Amino acid sequence: MDDSRQADAPRRIKSVQTASEILATIQRRSDPTFGDLCDELDASKGTVHTYLATLEDEGFVVKSDGHYRLGFRFVTMGETVRNETDLYRAGQLEVDKLAEQTSEYVHLTVSYRGKEVTMYESRGDNAIAMDYHLRMREAPQYLHCTSTGKAMLSHFNESRVRDIIDEQGLAEQTENTITDPEHLFRELEQIREQGYAINDEEELRGMRSIGAPIRGVDGDVSGAVSVTAPTSRLSGERFHTEIPELVMQAANIIEVNLETTVFERNR
Repeated sequence: MDDSRQADAPRRIKSVQTASEILATIQRRSDPTFGDLCDELDASKGTVHTYLATLEDEGFVVKSDGHYRLGFRFVTMGETVRNETDLYRAGQLEVDKLAEQTSEYVHLTVSYRGKEVTMYESRGDNAIAMDYHLRMREAPQYLHCTSTGKAMLSHFNESRVRDIIDEQGLAEQTENTITDPEHLFRELEQIREQGYAINDEEELRGMRSIGAPIRGVDGDVSGAVSVTAPTSRLSGERFHTEIPELVMQAANIIEVNLETTVFERNR
């Protein structure tokens, strides 16, 4: 980087970046030891020990039997983030209603740094694969192989989608995953035309989902909502007509709720 670009670049606090890297590593590795963290992080053992001790004092990290995990302080902080998000407030009840209507898993998601994060989910009476959905909540997911992800991508401009592809790639999750950019762009055009996206065993074999984008008051995509079920229950007219209509209806109601939420706040 030349001097002019260095002068224009915003300053960063290295210690915050290091702490963030340690926390992300603990989350990704799941109960790592001190040695595990030292092996993975670009820092001395003394530095890693100091950061861990500080994070433990502040409640961000817990140490048990020589293993580290994230602390409960993140639970309340995460609840605050969610509760202060307009999309969650506008969509929670509709997600619950959709789960009751379909008896399946329903997800409300947002785009985050080129991936998607589950903002809220509701489990219908017949919903299965709880462990799979739990993993979805714990880490951002790829956009190109989920119905909600593709629903959101379909309303991003082409340059933004290509930037996401360059950064995240098109990882093959199953033999049905779209891994060719031009194939993906053709499908995104179809999604825009029909108003919903499908995930036909593209993320997990045996599972399908239908997702629809949720537009905000400014017209940009605020998130997406989806129904996920095993292929045996999401097939035929239910897959091609019934569930898509219900998902698009839910997305529309959430959009109206968003309008109302923003209007009331700005009165």
